[in-house]
Amino acid sequence: MPEDPIHQPNDKLLKATFSVPENARAFFENHLPKEIAAALDWTSLTLEPCSFIDPQLTSSESDLLFHITLHQSNAFLYLLFEHQSAEDPRMALRLLSYILRIWERFAQNHPPPAKLPAILPIVLAQGKRPWKTSTRLEDLIDLPPSVAHILRPWQPTLAYHLLELVRIPYDAFAGTPEGILTLRALKAEPMNELLEDVIWDESLLFSISEGALERILRYIINTEVSIPKLRDRLGKIQAKPLQSKTMTIADQLREEGKQEGKQQGLSEGRLSALRSSVLRALEIRHGAYPDGIREALEAIDAPTRLDALLESAFRSESVEAFAQRL
Repeated sequence: MPEDPIHQPNDKLLKATFSVPENARAFFENHLPKEIAAALDWTSLTLEPCSFIDPQLTSSESDLLFHITLHQSNAFLYLLFEHQSAEDPRMALRLLSYILRIWERFAQNHPPPAKLPAILPIVLAQGKRPWKTSTRLEDLIDLPPSVAHILRPWQPTLAYHLLELVRIPYDAFAGTPEGILTLRALKAEPMNELLEDVIWDESLLFSISEGALERILRYIINTEVSIPKLRDRLGKIQAKPLQSKTMTIADQLREEGKQEGKQQGLSEGRLSALRSSVLRALEIRHGAYPDGIREALEAIDAPTRLDALLESAFRSESVEAFAQRL
């Protein structure tokens, strides 16, 4: 299924920004614990083109994996971006499964006696409420107090570094101008503060590329921000060249969004018509069909697949025989 360009703007903004090594390095250097940041060789930072998250969670989280040298040894920085509204009380357990996947991938390419690399997991949370979840895996394990000291050494241990955007003041974000504006926008969106002055810091806006400015404007336009209010905010930009540039890009993105919306509407209309045709064919051929077939058809977004099912609906000997083709 093609990726929906509207429903994952935060994922796209974060990945586009921090896939750039300069932005990632400045972000990590400034937001990791100082003793860890000092031990890493930042000149070796390299993005790994892979993802480890569960397919069913792609709408609520995304990840970036970076290889880096730690005291002349292999190591990884694993950034998990959580943009779901509710926290996961078992985040440490989920991270453990992702870390195992990273180690398994490494082990496939580095047979013994190569040792597994250290992995430093960082969770960047976008929600508007602070988390109450423990960042330590051992706190999720039910160890009877009387024998906890005996059992604890037998249990896996894991702790992750949690960065909650809601807890970080806007002026405390550090890094490159593009990285700072990205973090501010991601923090502001769930707080309904995308039109506040901190997002429209002209010194930062002047410092980023036109492509980065377009990505941030695209993110803002794809949220529920009022377009008239956005235009009013753009009109308050003091530097006229910057104001003109942002308004031009914003107008282009709005027009692009209208065209995408029309195209999406046409596509959805065709899919809906095809699904209705399949159901009507089943009624004509067999008289009735169970609700489960309707639900299964709603999950199919490929026109060619629905075309084939329409033919099957007419040719099938029974509803059960048709259902086997779903």
